[in-house]
Amino acid sequence: MAAVLSTVLMVQEVRAEPVTIASAAQGSSTYNIALAVARAASEIGGLDLRPQPYKSTSQGAAFVDSGEVDFGLENAYAMREAMLGLGRFEGQKMDNLRLVSRLQPLRMALAVRKDSRIRGFDDLKGKRLPAGFRAAVTGEILISAFLANGGLSYGDVEKVPVNDFTAMADAFAAGQIDAYIFVIGTPRDEQVSRTVGGLFPLPLHDDEAALAKVRKILPVGSLVRLQPDPTLGDIEQETVVLEYDFLVYTHAGADEATVRKVVESLYGGKDLMVQSVASMAWFDPTRMNADLGLPYHPAAEAFFREKGLSN
Repeated sequence: MAAVLSTVLMVQEVRAEPVTIASAAQGSSTYNIALAVARAASEIGGLDLRPQPYKSTSQGAAFVDSGEVDFGLENAYAMREAMLGLGRFEGQKMDNLRLVSRLQPLRMALAVRKDSRIRGFDDLKGKRLPAGFRAAVTGEILISAFLANGGLSYGDVEKVPVNDFTAMADAFAAGQIDAYIFVIGTPRDEQVSRTVGGLFPLPLHDDEAALAKVRKILPVGSLVRLQPDPTLGDIEQETVVLEYDFLVYTHAGADEATVRKVVESLYGGKDLMVQSVASMAWFDPTRMNADLGLPYHPAAEAFFREKGLSN
């Protein structure tokens, strides 16, 4: 009997072994999204999924590629760079990475304090903007895309070096920079807004020429009009914002049963995730398999086929 009990306890311990998901630092937008995913994975899939924070999501990719971390969160631009060995990943192509699911569009704006006199991109000339982003692939890319949409470039502003998105938000809250990347509907940016007395997202242009300027810098980017919504702080009028896909990914050797549980949890867990992060309202379970020209994990592909999901 003792031997049987010991065996049962060992099996329970194996089943209780945590699964990890790479995110940016605690308190960041992506860390909060990781917590939302973890809640769905726990309540629907029975997984003990735990965020593994790094300075940026891009730093976590190497650990997922090696199999040291099970899953990761990343935007479509950085994911393509890593999996194809482009940009900062030149010579460091991560062949072992596999997509799991499109999660939601990250929607963002270049925002200033609500009481600022800055009301358009022309007002940004000579102002302090974040630059450098040594630990984040997309930081300068996003700022450059915003500026290009408004007819400016980094040459028109004062560059203030920051290491990552969390450092950028801290610098903005401390008054060290005049504008920052506002990721709409996330707990981090709701806190930033409270700290500075409200945010004003600078209006973007969404005509074809303006979109072309954005896509020349950020090929995966799109422009969308957001309507005022009480669940989205600081969107007080129709506002054109930038968006691109945010993804869940894993590695080629990930356990198929675990990957399936994560995909099932995402598919059925939208309401749970929205309770944690308002922007998860934009997650569409019928469009989880975005066609980015990148490979998916076989367990995810099998799930999509069973559900009849199209790209």
